[in-house]
Amino acid sequence: MLQSVSPNRNEHQNAGDQQLDERLDNLEKSIHDLNKSVKEVHKKQKDQPIPAPPPPTQPVRPVEPQQEVLGEKTVIKSTEKKPIPSSKERCAWRESSPTKTTFEIRQLYDKLPFDDTDGGVWKQGFDIQYSPSQWTSDKKLKVILMPHSHCDPGWIHTFEEYFSQATKHIIDTVVDILDKNEKYKFVWAEMSFLSLWWDQASSSQKQTLRKIVQNKQLEIVTGGWVMNDEANTHYFAMLDQLIEGHQFLENILGNVSLQSGWANDPFGYSPTMAYLLRSSGMKHMAIQRVHYHIKKELAKQKQLEFVWQQTWDRTTSTRIMTHVLPFYSYDVPHTCGPDPKVCCQFDFKRARGSSVSCPWGKDPAIITNDNVQERAETLLDQYRKKSQLYQTNVVFIQLGDDFRYTSMEEAKKQFENYDKLFTYMNQRTDWHVEARFGTLSDYFEELLRNTPQSQFPTYMGDFFTYADRADHYWSGYFTSREFFKRMDRIVESYLRASEIIYSLAHVKTLEQKSSNQFPNKDLFNLLVKARRNLGVFQHHDGVTGTAKDHVVNDYGLKLETAIKSAQTVIEQAAAYLLFPNEFSPKTDLLLSNTEFKTYESLPNQRIISFNGQEQKLRVVYVYNPTDQRRVQLVKLLIDTHQVYVTSNQQVVTACQIDPKWTGRKSNMIDNKYFELLILVDVESYVLKEYTIHASTTHQSCPLSTIEYIKEKEKAMGSSSGPFKLDLVNENEIKLNNRFLSLSFSKDGVLQTVKNLKSDEKISFVTGVVRYGSSSQSDHNSGAYLFLPDGEAKEVAMGSHDLVRIQRGPLVSRVEILHELYGLQYKLTNINSTDDNVVELGTLTHLNMNQDIELALRFTTGIKNGDEFFTDLNGFQTIRRKTYSKIPLQGNVYPMPAMAYIEDDHMRFSVLAGQPSGVASLKSGVVDVFLDRRLTRDDNRGVGQGVTDNREVISTFKLLFESRQTVRKTNSLKFNRILIDLFLQTADRTSLTGYPTLLAHHQSIELLYPVHVLQTISNLKTTPNELALFVKPNLFPSDYHLVNLRTLNENRDDSIYSPSTNVALIIRRFAYDCDDNYDSSFHFEQPTFEHFLRSNQIQSVEQTTLSLRDVKTQLTVTSKIDVSFAEMSTYKLQVK
Repeated sequence: MLQSVSPNRNEHQNAGDQQLDERLDNLEKSIHDLNKSVKEVHKKQKDQPIPAPPPPTQPVRPVEPQQEVLGEKTVIKSTEKKPIPSSKERCAWRESSPTKTTFEIRQLYDKLPFDDTDGGVWKQGFDIQYSPSQWTSDKKLKVILMPHSHCDPGWIHTFEEYFSQATKHIIDTVVDILDKNEKYKFVWAEMSFLSLWWDQASSSQKQTLRKIVQNKQLEIVTGGWVMNDEANTHYFAMLDQLIEGHQFLENILGNVSLQSGWANDPFGYSPTMAYLLRSSGMKHMAIQRVHYHIKKELAKQKQLEFVWQQTWDRTTSTRIMTHVLPFYSYDVPHTCGPDPKVCCQFDFKRARGSSVSCPWGKDPAIITNDNVQERAETLLDQYRKKSQLYQTNVVFIQLGDDFRYTSMEEAKKQFENYDKLFTYMNQRTDWHVEARFGTLSDYFEELLRNTPQSQFPTYMGDFFTYADRADHYWSGYFTSREFFKRMDRIVESYLRASEIIYSLAHVKTLEQKSSNQFPNKDLFNLLVKARRNLGVFQHHDGVTGTAKDHVVNDYGLKLETAIKSAQTVIEQAAAYLLFPNEFSPKTDLLLSNTEFKTYESLPNQRIISFNGQEQKLRVVYVYNPTDQRRVQLVKLLIDTHQVYVTSNQQVVTACQIDPKWTGRKSNMIDNKYFELLILVDVESYVLKEYTIHASTTHQSCPLSTIEYIKEKEKAMGSSSGPFKLDLVNENEIKLNNRFLSLSFSKDGVLQTVKNLKSDEKISFVTGVVRYGSSSQSDHNSGAYLFLPDGEAKEVAMGSHDLVRIQRGPLVSRVEILHELYGLQYKLTNINSTDDNVVELGTLTHLNMNQDIELALRFTTGIKNGDEFFTDLNGFQTIRRKTYSKIPLQGNVYPMPAMAYIEDDHMRFSVLAGQPSGVASLKSGVVDVFLDRRLTRDDNRGVGQGVTDNREVISTFKLLFESRQTVRKTNSLKFNRILIDLFLQTADRTSLTGYPTLLAHHQSIELLYPVHVLQTISNLKTTPNELALFVKPNLFPSDYHLVNLRTLNENRDDSIYSPSTNVALIIRRFAYDCDDNYDSSFHFEQPTFEHFLRSNQIQSVEQTTLSLRDVKTQLTVTSKIDVSFAEMSTYKLQVK
């Protein structure tokens, strides 16, 4: 067992906690009354929606009314003054408590000893006994056997290779054998494979598929494009691949019922996926890869079936019935019962003469009249034992494995032998058993027939971090192939931005009702390709980084194609909307400023050149695809430093020129090029013009200066060009803006952060640490597993490493160029919310021949004890606890977008632009993993290490927030001290956490950057702004537009054509209130006519999340009322 890290709690903090507990005990009744009152407020809000708050007394940014044109549509900016709402309505929900559940994840971890005892034939469990008399003729054991085939869209082979080699034959076989026998059942999960099959299937095969789905022989389970990973994925892509799968099904099969989710292979489970399934109309789900100690405990308590509830749920509306498979794996040896050597004898693919056999030495025997009694009795014994782990007399058995049923011979062996076994069992009236083939929904229907859902326990939490045996925790894949994890988020950013602007261009073409040059169908085909390529990568061997090298390369090509497709859509749609009179699909008017040359290299900026051109100005458009105004820096690459900037013919004085280095870790200035930083100010969902002028007479943008600590570190090369190089002989480096002051050592280590507003100094040290891998046999890190060789070791600065400081009027940087990594700290001074955060970029390229894992280590003075918070899929936040009784690797958790630690005084948040692993192994410390290189396989099937590392840039924002500021709200009339005590109690006991709106907004900006488009043709007109929606600034600060997605025409062919239906998906944040920040925004709920003009909208329906079912008919003037912490989908039919 590896050395564990013990939590280090501060004694003074414990004493303070004790005093607080005594005060809370004295106020118990008052707090109870408070909670009751708050819940009454929430109930009233639920029964009657909160009215839109009155307008603020002062506008956020007073402007003169001006008109902007979107095609023929006139948009008038309103200067109406609206009063800032009180925080009563906004924060009452936050100050209430979620509905309690029977048990939650923390109780399990607190209780379990995590001792690896031998359970006998069920190695990870215990001996199971039963009495045959517990079943009677009135209470039979009901067995549902579910045949399935688990098909990975990429792992050892690529997606397309798997289809041609196996999956095509599997679907052919299943369709054929189910058509021949109505008793047979099957389930199918991956729509990506079904789509490929459908495209080449014959008409009769398609007809047969429709028939067996209609008569419920074949059930579509989950119905997503893939069976997605649940640790690294972001909810945008999770939902997008779910919608893509569900829309595909609607197009080929009509309104087929989707009742159940099936996820047998993801490496741990997130409640976010449970929420997406429930909100898409599904009623039940089944999962498999849960920590073996948790499975054992749930089996002992007969809690392997429970109702899963979201951590924020106040109304129990998010609950979904859940089944956990109890044993080691989902293959046949581990699904019929506790003894794998017995169960393997009933996997008839392994019968004599097959290419696979049973490793326990006894292979299956074909069922005959001579052996049927003994075989049926042996199998029934396993079924009976398995049933003892559950509450009811219904037992769920799976019959399948990876890529099974590839031939009719194999399918017949399985179905016909089980048919004989079941026929015999059912004829034995003295056995009191009823066995049949069934689907997943057949099982749940039978389960709930006599036992209502309300009789099952309720559960709150997630199922990370997964361990399948010993101390083998699957926390390595949180960071494996980090290059492509980062690329995944870039694809999501491009796809979302392209979906929104395409949908609005598409609406415009429909409104004109005449032929135009906009290539609607061609661009829609590009969108579909981008959606599906991103969807395939969400597979649990895709974004996880757990596939073979050539499969990873194939995923990379798909992601590159998705980016380039989305870029084309943005360029064409923006050009069509901005320049309707000059637009032609054959003429490029706009070009993305970012270029992706290959799938395995970092993107570059396209050069804006002035040399050798008569025209000395270049126009760019900045597209803000987010919900709030963006005041931030945009970087352009130019070939002269003598420039100035205008927008709407007014000079933009806020700009800065930085040097262009010859490489990302180079200290040589490239004198041919320069980086121009412009402070842009762009409203939400607006494209805005900025013009760069080359001039030797006009005052140019100011140059930054470069500073070094040591003479030998000064920039190399013959010339520094126009830039001034200084040598500073100081022991401390400082960066300041109006909010923060950062102090660095002369080695570039960030040591303190000072909040200039509160004059509060925060002890804060950053460093980089490294792990090796255990050298024990069959006990080493790999693509899946993290098995370190001990605690992390600090990576010290070497003699060849350097520190460089760049200072400018808008942004200053401290850069550390180390042999193993690069770090760049940025502090802006631009009078926007960006000034609240420290931006941190890291550069890694692990190419040595050894096992190494790098992580950022932030050491603070925050007394968080052994608890910290991580996000789940960017959608919600969960409280974590570091346990000394489990090994270090078991205390590492996924961080898809955010993590934070806090005490009563301060919260420190790390916002991330890519997923990775995170831990808080000691109080006040946060470790964020950067990349990993492993030379050996970890024996989980991929058959190789992780040695295909690329150069990776990871992006972070560091946020420091005072907890006192967050609690200063006037939300209720109760005594403020009592509110504070209540919140402290709730915060210390609640399983969930709530980022502030500032954290939400900064995370959105990190994940969805602005897009810069260069004009590349001489245009007659260049409008200053184009607003995509009717109403400017239409989103309240706690609403987020997840997507505006044009739906496919419902036609049975492979030609993708945009329909007149558009999906509007909106999320509402759950957040900690902070009046200092929140009062800068409005909270008025939008209506549908704020998005499109009322005469453009034919109808509005609120649907389930994936658009499968209609919930409510609405009107164009209906307020869009989304519940806290949730998402809603609306289908708009446009005219």
